[in-house]
Amino acid sequence: MFNKAGKTLTIFIVLIIILLLSSTSIGFYLYHQEQQLHKSVETELGISQAQGLKLQAQLKDIQNQLALAQDKNKEADQKINSLLDEKDLNEGLRTALKKENTQLKEQMADIEKSKEKIKGDLDDAAAKLAQFQGLLKASQDNSKDLETRLSGLAETSKNLAETNKSLEAKIDELKANMLPLDKRTPEQQIAGEVVPPGLRGKDKVELNKIVVNPQDGTKGHILSVDTDAEFVVFNLGLKQGVKPDDALSVYRGDEYLGDIKATRVQDEMSAADIIPPLSSREVRKNDTVVLKP
Repeated sequence: MFNKAGKTLTIFIVLIIILLLSSTSIGFYLYHQEQQLHKSVETELGISQAQGLKLQAQLKDIQNQLALAQDKNKEADQKINSLLDEKDLNEGLRTALKKENTQLKEQMADIEKSKEKIKGDLDDAAAKLAQFQGLLKASQDNSKDLETRLSGLAETSKNLAETNKSLEAKIDELKANMLPLDKRTPEQQIAGEVVPPGLRGKDKVELNKIVVNPQDGTKGHILSVDTDAEFVVFNLGLKQGVKPDDALSVYRGDEYLGDIKATRVQDEMSAADIIPPLSSREVRKNDTVVLKP
């Protein structure tokens, strides 16, 4: 009985020992597996960290590229807006050019009409010219007769001019004699044969210039002078009796300067060409103009 219990106990101990050994072996095996798994996890973790750093670098690079792409996108938007503005401007210019082209066509049509009218006027003028040429021929025949008469009148006019000159000299002498002695110039005193002693030699008396009024007629004055085109503008016109091709005399005070010829006449203003030998350098603003009768 005792031996049977001892064998059972021994078997039970052996089983326990076997279980302990098995547990130990399993424990060592699990520890070893855990060690390998830990190393494997650490290795994979290192690889994952390296890949994470690489991915971060790539992400940063992608962010830089994205920022650059955004800048390029903004620049492209600006260019697109600029192109759109240019397009609007070109469309506006195109519209303006079309409108201007239409206006030019209308002007060309008006010019053609004016050309036809001028052509008709030229034909009429040619017919009138032929008529005037006939009248001119007749007037030339009459002119020859007048020249014959004028040749006889020329001698008479010459004699009258000499008589007029003599009369003018006498009139000047009479005017000098009519002045008081203390107001005469030395020349007038010599002409009158009366020279006070105080005026002889180097003593002279300064007198105002003798005023001779311009010929009677409608008077005005120069408003402006164009020295390049040789014409003047004055304040007489149709209302004052000025007509195209009328001749007018120019005075500065009582000094006769020369003549001008009206070319463009308005109601109260006219333009006139300067007749040589008078030139624009001799004419000034506010000079007097007198319409010749």
